[in-house]
Amino acid sequence: MASAASNLSTLFGNHVLEDMMVFVDDEHSLAVCRQAVEDRGQSPDAVQDGGIAEALTRIEPGQSPKVVIADISRSLDPEGDVTRLVRKMGPTNSLIILGTSNDVSIFRKMISLGAHDYLVKPLTAELFNDAVEQIDRQAASAQTAQSGRLTVVIGVRGGSGATTIATNIAWIMANEEKMETALLDLDLHFGTTTLALDVESGGGFREALENPHRLDKLFLDSAITKAGDRLAVLGTEEPIEEFVDVNPESIDTLIGEISQDYSQIIVDLPRHLLPTQGALLASADSVLLVSDQTLAGIRDINRITQAMTSLSTKGRIVKVVSRVGNERSAQVSKADFQKALEEPIDYFVPEDAKTLTVCANAGKAIPSVAEKSPIAKVLRELAADLSGYEKPKKKGLFGLMSKADKKNEGK
Repeated sequence: MASAASNLSTLFGNHVLEDMMVFVDDEHSLAVCRQAVEDRGQSPDAVQDGGIAEALTRIEPGQSPKVVIADISRSLDPEGDVTRLVRKMGPTNSLIILGTSNDVSIFRKMISLGAHDYLVKPLTAELFNDAVEQIDRQAASAQTAQSGRLTVVIGVRGGSGATTIATNIAWIMANEEKMETALLDLDLHFGTTTLALDVESGGGFREALENPHRLDKLFLDSAITKAGDRLAVLGTEEPIEEFVDVNPESIDTLIGEISQDYSQIIVDLPRHLLPTQGALLASADSVLLVSDQTLAGIRDINRITQAMTSLSTKGRIVKVVSRVGNERSAQVSKADFQKALEEPIDYFVPEDAKTLTVCANAGKAIPSVAEKSPIAKVLRELAADLSGYEKPKKKGLFGLMSKADKKNEGK
């Protein structure tokens, strides 16, 4: 965060600062925030009385500080106020909410509405500084990650084949497109990407997620399992009875570190983590929604698409229907499926039970087992679409003749 705050605009006779503003509702929080702001070398105008109501009055679209801390303690409609403030601030700025409830459901609700963090009163200087510095770290990670392309794959229905698609497009990018690729499996208890590629799970993935401050290249190398020269896999099989806390800071830091060495990053994100991974989804270049061709799939694609829209995702949403075939039961027709969606499906991946069985038993990728199969063809098209890969043109007879003609013309 810059130490000297500049004036973004003047509204109602008061400055709105570019870097950070704090709006709180009680004397203790005012005192803590004013001292913390002073210690950071920032203007005392950054701290104002009045809570989120004052923030909504002062901040206008296009005129938001990079970081806003807003107190909802006296709000009569906290969810509505947070939603309105997030919209005014836009997707590139960060909102921290301050409140009195220590209920985890409140934290999750604030995050789902677009807040970056939720702090519980009484506020301390340590809490204040940790929250602000976390935003600084994530901003640095995001800046580093710009060199890599991030794709998040989500199965909107269980058993829709999202992990199969994530694993195979990563393999194609690494082995056929010759790109340095990393595959992250965030299903920490039941993930199958390592099984699908016949590699051992790394030993440090969980620790990297739980202790992001320890993450560096040496530590990351110990957590990565290589599945070939260009494909790195991060996956684990944690004990079922143990809870693993996957927080946004860990993922952002991890991706920032990985992107220094890998140009393509594929994240297999289980749908139960969606409420806590708004920052990951918002920063993705592409979000792949994978569904089966069922009525429930229609419902869940629409629901997740609506939620993604509220996150102001910078990338595009790619809709994929998987396991398509006559032998599949409970399917609706393609025409009815597309008609029920707000936007058309981008890719249909055919069912190929025979090839999938061979791949699962051998621990091999689909293109390496059935190179010319319809399913491999679609996966190659999808991988190239996501990575930006363009297949080199063959130097055929026509090309050679053209070059010869050009040489003759110059004589």
